[in-house]
Amino acid sequence: MIKLAGFEIVRIADTPWQKRVRFDGRESRFAMYNDDLENGLRMSIVEYPLGSVEPRHVHPGTHATTVVKGRALIDGLELKPLDCILGPSHEPHGPLEYPDSCTLFSCFQGSNDHSAVGELGSERHYRLIQAPTIEWRDAGPGMQDKILVDHGAGRLLLRAVKFAPGATLAAHTHPYMQASLIVEGGAVIGGERFGVWDYFYQRKGVAHGPLGFPEGATLLSVAMR
Repeated sequence: MIKLAGFEIVRIADTPWQKRVRFDGRESRFAMYNDDLENGLRMSIVEYPLGSVEPRHVHPGTHATTVVKGRALIDGLELKPLDCILGPSHEPHGPLEYPDSCTLFSCFQGSNDHSAVGELGSERHYRLIQAPTIEWRDAGPGMQDKILVDHGAGRLLLRAVKFAPGATLAAHTHPYMQASLIVEGGAVIGGERFGVWDYFYQRKGVAHGPLGFPEGATLLSVAMR
């Protein structure tokens, strides 16, 4: 981890990948960005190899999981980068098919102890969010955003944020924790450049920045309000 300009930064190149064996015996791998015990939120990147299938399952915790590379098939829909799966606690969902290798950004609250289930539940709180159906909105000079998840996952707010080439963000603070994953482009913090799948974390009430986006960027922004 790098501490720079009020950020706690994790480069994907310096983050070890770990093997994960699911309840059905199939393997994937993940790299942990942050196990944020204060907010009860684990943020990681997960990679499924070509042709993987994640069976219908249930877990005690809640996740907001975003496709960042490749595609996922679920409920007859094709999810592409910036599309999300909101999986509430104790509600069966899936199966998910990954016809290409697929990379996901996972924000998980609570236990991720997956168990197989045969049937979907009678309730339907889990949601599939297709980002192209949500319009970008102006969020400041050279900046646009769209809200992907703002309910159904407790205090979690998940946004996609897009910066135009040359855009900057001045130093500032938040009254809540916030973290960001670069999914396109790059950012400059404290004179250092960061790229795709690098991650930065801002603690509640701590001044951080400024940030520059010389070539532009798209970020996934997570906040615990």
